[in-house]
This record gives sequence, structure tokens and C-alpha cells, in this order.
Amino acid sequence: MAGLSMYEGLWLKGSLHCHSSLSDGLLSPDEVARFYAEKNYDFLSITDHEKLTKVASFSGIYCSGVEVSRGKSRLGEPYHIVILGIDDPAILGINDPQNLIDYVNSAGGLAIIAHPYWSNLTHEDLSQLQGYAGIEIYNTGCDVEVAKGYGLVHWDSLLSSNRKVMGIAVDDAHRYVRPPIDADGGYIWINVNDARLKDALESIRAGRFYSSMAPKIIYFHYTQSSIRVKSTPAVKLNLIAPNGRGFSISLNTIQGIIDCWRDPERKRIIERMITSLDYVDEGSYKAVYAETVKNEGISVKYNCEGVTEIEIRRDLSKYTYFRVEVIDHEGRYAWTNPVHNP
Repeated sequence: MAGLSMYEGLWLKGSLHCHSSLSDGLLSPDEVARFYAEKNYDFLSITDHEKLTKVASFSGIYCSGVEVSRGKSRLGEPYHIVILGIDDPAILGINDPQNLIDYVNSAGGLAIIAHPYWSNLTHEDLSQLQGYAGIEIYNTGCDVEVAKGYGLVHWDSLLSSNRKVMGIAVDDAHRYVRPPIDADGGYIWINVNDARLKDALESIRAGRFYSSMAPKIIYFHYTQSSIRVKSTPAVKLNLIAPNGRGFSISLNTIQGIIDCWRDPERKRIIERMITSLDYVDEGSYKAVYAETVKNEGISVKYNCEGVTEIEIRRDLSKYTYFRVEVIDHEGRYAWTNPVHNP
């Protein structure tokens, strides 16, 4: 059993992809650092195009980074690769994307494939490269500017082919304060023992983080037969697995099940799925406990703001991988990294 708990260790809010006026951003490097410091970020990498950018100061951990454009994909577009943790100009002279990724890994850095939807990358494009730590599953700038911010289909396609790839939410900020706002919309929470650059990079490499647009995953625990998630108030939780083997539960669905169970005329419809249901109303919070005809179970706790805790009991060993999504009232997501089964 394993998981993540915001009750354990240190948690750093991190921006892994943004730009300054040294390439095509609106703000200077120091203004970018100040912007993220004021938003309570603990980890920052300015990833200007083809430039290694430094800042005079940052209140948290500053990480050297760069975004490069290399190679050619199946549809003729280049790969955009975000590199973290390397302060060596030699990387700017490596033109082959695979050679670049290999060099970054040998030097202790991280390579991330940027905005795969925006870049028109296919599954074949992503499959032929090896060794990158993750792909951007949400890119704020690509979302607000051209509605191509999500890379979830690319991610699940890779995971379904047994690639152990992390999912990363970023800003890719250029505008910051000029509409449409492309900053503070996608980031990661990194779990570390010590607030040091080396520890943060190791945690990212190991997947000890989760990505978010706003919701907080306070606790995520799993065994081979259950998952349990505590979060800030949410309206929906998705358990994503290969093909159509996952699970989705929303606040509306929960209320619909309760209404059917209470209505003698409609109860027989829900009994095709549910064998027992207990409902607790304590005023400040409510809870539902249900058993299904497949000997699976679900427990949901919620209040007037939304769902705060869900536990799902089912056989998870049959999935080659699974991951969890939490969605809030404004349609904003948080994503755990995938759990892989042998």
C-alpha cells in the first residue's frame, strides 16, 4: 500500500514552465520571480526559449530551466522539450531530441515533453522517444489562448502501452497580467523531506507529487483492493484505468442514488446496482455508504461545499495502471500520478 499525504513531509508548490522577457514573456525574470513568490510558490523554473535564465532572488527554490524546440514529429511539428535542473549551455547545442534527453538524464536533470496537444504530437511521436520524465497534461497558456491545453488522451495512451510517464500541470505563462491570464493556473505540489533543489528534483523524478489547477488532494491512499481520497470540496472523482475499466462518481450521481433508494417506485431500478445503502446526515456533513451487486463498495463524505472524502473498494489489481482525478465546482482538476501494477 502507498499514496500521498499532505500531513507528511514538506509540500512545495511548483511552477515548472514559464517565460520572461528574455524570450517572449511580458515580465522580466525578476518580475516573474516576484509574481510567483507573491502567489506563494515554493519552487520556480523560468524556461525561456533557448536561454538559461537566472534571477537575482527568489524566496523559494529556483531551478535552472529552458524550453527547446527540436526534431520533427509525424505531422511535421517540432518537439518542445522543457529541461529542468541543468545549468549547462552545452544542452543548447544538441539538436537530436533523443540525444538531448539522454544527455539531460546523464547530467541529473529532467526532460518533460511540453504541450503535446498544442504541438500536434501523436502517440507514435511520444512512443519513439525514451527517457523523458513526463508530459504536460495541462498547460494554462495553451488552454486559454487556443483551447489546446489538455494532454490527458496522450497520457493515457502512453500509460496503456506500459510507459511509466508522469503527468505535469504547468502555466507556460507569457502574459501574466494581460488577458487572457495564463499564470497561476497549472502547477504541481512536490513532496520532499528537505526544501532543497536536489530533493525536489528527485521527488519529481520519483512521482512524489500531484498536479493541480486549484483543488488540493490532502490524502491519497491505495491498496490492491481500495483507494481513499481526501480533498478540498469537489463535485466529481474519476478513477481512470485502461480502456473502459475505470469509475466516475459525482455529487449529482450520489444524490440521484439516494433519491432513488428512498422512493419505493424507483428503488427497484437502483437495486440492479446497489444491494445496500446507508445515509447519515449530521447537519454539517453527510455520508453515504453503499454496497454494489459486484461486492464492491463506496463511501462518500460531503458538506454544503462538496465532496471531501471518497473511498472506493474494488479489485484494483486487474488494472495495469490507474490514476485519480478530482474536479471542483469550477471544473478545475487535480491529478494523481499513475499507480502501475506488475
